[in-house]
Amino acid sequence: MGQIMNVEHNLLTTHATKDIYSGNYQSVYCFILLSIMIFACSPKKEKVIAVDVLLTPSEEMYAQAIQLNTAIFNNNTTTIKLDKNHIPHITLLQCFINENDLPEISKVLAGLFNTIAQDSLMVESFYYAEEQEASFAMLRLAKTEALMQLHKKTLELLSPFIVKNGSEAAFVQNPDGSPISEFTVSYVPEFVEKYSFKNYDPHLSLGVAHLKLLDSLKQNVFKPINFKAATLGVYQLGDHGTAQKLLWQYE
Repeated sequence: MGQIMNVEHNLLTTHATKDIYSGNYQSVYCFILLSIMIFACSPKKEKVIAVDVLLTPSEEMYAQAIQLNTAIFNNNTTTIKLDKNHIPHITLLQCFINENDLPEISKVLAGLFNTIAQDSLMVESFYYAEEQEASFAMLRLAKTEALMQLHKKTLELLSPFIVKNGSEAAFVQNPDGSPISEFTVSYVPEFVEKYSFKNYDPHLSLGVAHLKLLDSLKQNVFKPINFKAATLGVYQLGDHGTAQKLLWQYE
């Protein structure tokens, strides 16, 4: 009789345990399902990137920019170094965008290069602050009608995609781990308001050097030339406004 009661007890315990575990399984299943639904319905966090919509110069203009920058960099190795990963360029617009909008931005920019492809651009001066011991130097372009119209059209087309909440993380990071400069981060969201339209200053950046070297480069190396743009592209920006990562290009 005692053995029968023990068997009945064990059977009841087993069934109870199964019921408990069954309930746990159902609870876990419901929790997982609910979590998946919440994750799927929650808004995706957009990745904001800093971009430069730009023109690349002809081979002749590209070569002169590299030559001048190499001399400047040899004089001051803390300045920008132009190369295939930091290309010479003429900025049309700098701004923050959501990375997910790139496909749509590529569509609206397609064909825009055709409006400037046959027009001559002119480097009219080797510019730097001649009253300072050291200065930032650049090749300043003439504000031709074609270039100014391209600048304005670029702003018009990208205006719906511009966002303001960019940070240091929006840039291509420095290889040595140093932070993106505060000037670089603050410059991008101010471009439309402070550096566009009548304040637009088309140029190719060359870097910072001592006045004596810049005077020599201006007299002996710089050549004002007319050239045509090679491409129109969108690049992710790095430190000091350098165009580093190609995102889209139209030739």
